[in-house]
Amino acid sequence: MRSPFLFAAPAAIALSAVACSAQVGSEKTGTDEQASSGCSAEYGQCGGSGWTGPTCCASGTSCVYSNAYYSQCLPPSSSSSSSSSSSSSSGNCPSGSNAPQQQAAASAAYTIMRAAAIACQNQESGDIGGPCWGDGILNSQRYSVSGSTIEFNPSDPLYGYVPNAAKAALAAAQLDPTVAAFLVQGLQWAQANTNGQVAAVSIPTEALASFTYPGNSTPILVWDGTAGGLGNRKEVVTGSAWCGAEDIHFADTSIDDYDFAPIQTLPISNMQESGYWPNYTGGNAWPSTPFNGPGGGSNPFLVISVTIDGAAETLNWNTTSFPTQSCYVTPCTGSIDIDPIPYTQPAPYYNGNGLVGPQANPFTLVLVDQYADPSNYGDWATQIVSGVTHGGTFVNPVTFFGVTIYGYVQQY
Repeated sequence: MRSPFLFAAPAAIALSAVACSAQVGSEKTGTDEQASSGCSAEYGQCGGSGWTGPTCCASGTSCVYSNAYYSQCLPPSSSSSSSSSSSSSSGNCPSGSNAPQQQAAASAAYTIMRAAAIACQNQESGDIGGPCWGDGILNSQRYSVSGSTIEFNPSDPLYGYVPNAAKAALAAAQLDPTVAAFLVQGLQWAQANTNGQVAAVSIPTEALASFTYPGNSTPILVWDGTAGGLGNRKEVVTGSAWCGAEDIHFADTSIDDYDFAPIQTLPISNMQESGYWPNYTGGNAWPSTPFNGPGGGSNPFLVISVTIDGAAETLNWNTTSFPTQSCYVTPCTGSIDIDPIPYTQPAPYYNGNGLVGPQANPFTLVLVDQYADPSNYGDWATQIVSGVTHGGTFVNPVTFFGVTIYGYVQQY
């Protein structure tokens, strides 16, 4: 399987943060003990697909499964919280009448985040980010209503930093009018119910610029000004299967950090030239995103689950200020799970003579969002309509903002 930059990819996000209990190899681990025992030190990696290092752990720790590509040596106090850190991967798969629109909206959100991470790589500075602010690309203030769709807000002082790939992903998702209506209503809810003064950023998503499936064993360094810039905040990003999609898991670790959280809120004035947005008439100082859709509820494919000091909580992106932590001696850690790219999963491949096989290609489609980037031109895909499996290829070109994507054309 591979991880292309896809436009037909439902994403779900879950987040958990465990105060001061490292999940990726920290500088304070006992390397001398590791060398003498031949086992991984506390907080070191001990398993996962492709792992060729030690599979045993130093005395007093045990190897705890995180996902198919990463297991870690944890002390007893950390094991219980680690086992529940990826709530999106272990829970029931979301369903409901709006699920296709929710999936497509979250798909666009993931694609936009990755495009922004690539465009903003090596451009972040300050305490949390900027001037590019790719880690805040999903905030409602970055968007405006344009007819029956939404677009990146041309009045946003950061509009010049929005890459064409992100604009194309947003436009492609809204080729289906039901997805466009979902996003428009989500933005309208945010404008009517919040004051537009608060934004949310997720520093770990900067690592998407360097992520390729199935992931990295060497931590990706991301910019975090509250941890001294580049060097103290690290992401191990790995992929595995979840609910017909791919679970992209971030193991997020930071040291010497006075304001740590995998996602956090800040005044919009910190990331914009102006803190006043006249279209926002509500009284609530909440961050918001149009990708949650209408009604102020949470998109079940874009849900935030947080664990702080051992207490798990599910938070609504539209009604939350995310807590932060300080960690100087003992590392702070958290994790994020993003579940995009459904059609990289092996699917039954049928032709005119019947079943050919299951194989890594073709893909299984999300019915309302059937576009792929150029790396998938000509690839096969399958879909089930009224209980009947059909197959086709990505061959119909559509160009937005100079970016050509390919629509699905049924072949049988």
